[in-house]
Amino acid sequence: MTYTLSEHRYVVCGLGLTGQACVRFLLEKDAYVKAFDTREHLALGEHTTLDAVEVLLGLPKASFFENVDTLVLSPGVSPNEPAVQEAKRCGLEIIGDVELFARLTKTPCIGITGSNGKTTVTLLTTHILKSLGKRTVAAGNVGKPVLETLDAELDVIVLELSSFQLEMTSSLVLQGATLLNLSEDHLDRHGSLEGYGNAKQRIFAHCASAVVWRDHEYSVPEYPVGEVINYGLSASNEGFGVIDDNITYQGQPLISFSEIPLAGEHNVLNVMAALGLCETLGVDLNEAVNSVKTFESAPHRCVELGNFNGIRWIDDSKATNVGATIAAIQGIAPRLSGKLHLIAGGDAKGADLSPLRPVLEEHVASVFALGKDADKIVHIFPKTQYCKSMRDAVIAAKNTAHHNDVVMLSPACASIDMFNNYIERAEVFKAAVMEGQHL
Repeated sequence: MTYTLSEHRYVVCGLGLTGQACVRFLLEKDAYVKAFDTREHLALGEHTTLDAVEVLLGLPKASFFENVDTLVLSPGVSPNEPAVQEAKRCGLEIIGDVELFARLTKTPCIGITGSNGKTTVTLLTTHILKSLGKRTVAAGNVGKPVLETLDAELDVIVLELSSFQLEMTSSLVLQGATLLNLSEDHLDRHGSLEGYGNAKQRIFAHCASAVVWRDHEYSVPEYPVGEVINYGLSASNEGFGVIDDNITYQGQPLISFSEIPLAGEHNVLNVMAALGLCETLGVDLNEAVNSVKTFESAPHRCVELGNFNGIRWIDDSKATNVGATIAAIQGIAPRLSGKLHLIAGGDAKGADLSPLRPVLEEHVASVFALGKDADKIVHIFPKTQYCKSMRDAVIAAKNTAHHNDVVMLSPACASIDMFNNYIERAEVFKAAVMEGQHL
């Protein structure tokens, strides 16, 4: 059945970038739309799309939901918010922008989710497909807002999907999908690892082929799927494996680790996942691996800032949860000739940091902790020094590290307690590193 926008009347909840994109799209399609944001004070800027619609700031009354039938919820707003629950009681269907997209798109899609690595896999997959001549765009949690892809002439859309987006999505059909991994994150929103995992698993609900990390139980689909392509760091005659520092497919070498422009074993897994997703589209893997060699890493994800006086500095600011930091440490440490020093801390968002302990004990010489939950890191790892600022942490690490050592910012926490976002955190780190070379 064709979904027709003109047959529905919409209210958009949340007026960040995604919410404004939804309002703009619905207006362009001549659909009825109004909007609200529960924040009473919000700088909307001048000459925005919102000038053309009714906008309410603050908590709406039930009467606000009269004569509308669908609430489009921005991913940053919890479906448990009282205003959203009130809309539900008024009989509105609650969906997200990805669900609206799913009902309208005619373009084949592949989807990527997971606690860590999804941006790298999304951008790498997009890069491979573009290199092979396919009209491709990355969208969703990275790249374009999904609704902006609907009028484009494309061969495939590569979707990075967060748990927030997936929990409001029910009819998205995917040619290929992967849940890369799962570790504690966003527990303040989902309540438990199980709830978080259930949201992520929705990526497999209408999936033709699943790409599965065979050594990670949470990657296995809980929904019935068609083909399964597995991958892992062990030797295997099925799917992707590893033999003598080479990625293999069906037991045959495809590409050596030395040809991959991404550091760490966790990125070997990311390359396998991207190749697996391309395989679901019938891509020639021998051609695809040539494109891997020309890929440039996503910003703030295990990116080396430089080698100063024999000490390497790595920016992994995008590691906003424990699993991401564990992956970075385990990916970098085994191939070091010196010691690894870690700068970590921030807002743990209610997550348990104790799973870091065995990894820190095995691979890390010292930790420099800052931010709201720095004390939790001090508690689990005695070789931790508390620092008041990023600059203090960088100076302390510089004074501790020796030739051939690595200092890595991989916080295991969100940045919002001290910075606007992980990008600003990375910029402050880089500035402190550069300043430190002159101290």
